[in-house]
Amino acid sequence: MAATMLSAVLHAMSILILLFSVMTGLSTGVDGMQINKTNTKPQNNMNKNVARRNDGVISTSTNPAISSRRDVFRAAASVAIFGVNSNNIANAADLKQQVDGNNIINPDQMYNQRFPTLFDPIYGSGNRRTIKRQLGPNIWSLEQNLQLGPLQTPLRCVVIQLDEGNGLWVHAPLAPTPEFFDLVESCGSGVVKHVVVPSYALEHKVFVKDALERWTDAQLWTSPGQFSFPIRSVSSEFVFGKSVDGVLSTSDDDQASNNMKMDIPWTSEIQYETLAAGTFSIGGTPTTFYETAFFHKKSKSLIVTDAVARIDQTVPELNDPDLLLLVSKRSTSDPLPDDTPEARLVGWEKTALLVSYFFPEHEEPDPSKFGVVTWTEGWHNNFKALSGRVLVPPVVRTLLYAQDPKRVREWVERVSKRWEFEQIVPAHFDAPIKATPAEFSQAFAFLDDDGADAFPAADLARG
Repeated sequence: MAATMLSAVLHAMSILILLFSVMTGLSTGVDGMQINKTNTKPQNNMNKNVARRNDGVISTSTNPAISSRRDVFRAAASVAIFGVNSNNIANAADLKQQVDGNNIINPDQMYNQRFPTLFDPIYGSGNRRTIKRQLGPNIWSLEQNLQLGPLQTPLRCVVIQLDEGNGLWVHAPLAPTPEFFDLVESCGSGVVKHVVVPSYALEHKVFVKDALERWTDAQLWTSPGQFSFPIRSVSSEFVFGKSVDGVLSTSDDDQASNNMKMDIPWTSEIQYETLAAGTFSIGGTPTTFYETAFFHKKSKSLIVTDAVARIDQTVPELNDPDLLLLVSKRSTSDPLPDDTPEARLVGWEKTALLVSYFFPEHEEPDPSKFGVVTWTEGWHNNFKALSGRVLVPPVVRTLLYAQDPKRVREWVERVSKRWEFEQIVPAHFDAPIKATPAEFSQAFAFLDDDGADAFPAADLARG
C-alpha cells in the first residue's frame, strides 16, 4: 500500500524499473489540454442531481496490440530524462488514446494535478471517475482509483454531515474533478465546513489545496507531523492554500481533560485518537509519521487511513478491465487473454499481491528470456492468505509499526476500548468492513507475537 510513503516511493520506483515496464491506464488526458481552476466555483446549486455522472460515459476497447508493459516504462523513462513537466509527460492514458483512439473523454472526470507524485498522471492533466456510497446515517464514502502503472486500487474519502447546521466534514479529499465536487456537495446540506488531513501520506493530502480553493470557508484540521521533502520550510499556505486551523495531537479526550484551548467544533460527534507510528531520519531530520483515527458516533464507524484494510476477493467496481487483463497474464511475453470474468479476477488478485508486497514471491524473472517476468504456481494461495479479512497491510506492519510496537499497542487499546464501533472505513481497498473492536484488536496480534497471523515469508522477504 502507498501508506509508508518514502519507503513505498522507493519500492514503487523499483517496480517501474525492474518489474513492470508498465503499459497503459484509464486516466484519460488530451494532448496539450490544461485544466484550469474553473473547478473552483461558488457553493450554489449544491443538491442538483448528479446521478448522470456514473452513467458509464468513458468507454474503452480491448486491443491485442496493447500487450507490453514496457510501453509505459519508456514513457516513465522519458519523464526521468526530460523532467516533470505537464507538457512533455506521456502518461498512461495518453498512450492508450494513441493506440486505440476509442476513449470518450468526460470533462466532469478531468482534473489537474498540481504537485508531482509517482501516481498516475504523475503531474498535469488526469482523469478519474468517482463513485459515491452511503455507509450509514449521515456518512458517505467517495471513491476513486489510485493508479501506479497498470495497478489500480480503491482510494476513499469520507464525508459526514454534522448536526445543527454545522455543515459537512470531509476526510482526505480526492482528485478535484467536477464530478467529485458535485458528489460531495450532494451529501447532506452540501456545505463543506471542515476538511481533514488524517495522515502524513501524500495520496491523502495532495488534493487538499484544490479542495480548499473550492470550499473557501472550510476550516483545515491535520494530523501532526505534516512535512515536505526535500525542502522542509514550505509553508502551509503553499501546501494547503491556507494556514492550519488545528493540529489533532494525541486525542480529543486528552484535550478535554487537560482544558486545552483549541476549539474543535465537531468532537461531540466525531472523536479522534492519533498514533505516532514511527520516527525515521528523512534527509538527516528525525521525522515521526502520524495517523489519526476517527469515530463517528451516529453511524458507529471507525475511520482510518492506512492502519487496517480488507482486500476484496472480487474485482472492485472502478478497475479498468484492460489493465486487469494485462496484469492477469502468466508471462509478460504472453498475448492478452480473452476478456472474461475469470481473467479479470486473476488480474485483480495479482494486482493486490503486487500492491501489498511490491515484489511478491511468485513473480519471477524468466531465466530464458531477458526482460520477461513470469508468475509461478502458488501465487493464488498467497492471495487467499492475504484477502477477505481485517489486517494491517504488510508494508505498514513491517516497516512502520515494527519500529515501536509498544506505542502502536497503546493506540490500538485506546481505540478498541474507547469506541464501540460496528464498521471500519479504511482509505484503501474494501469498505465498509463490518467489524467489532475485538476484531480490530486481533489484527494487531503480531505486536505481541511475531508468529501471529504471519504473511508468507518469501513475500515479506522480497518486498
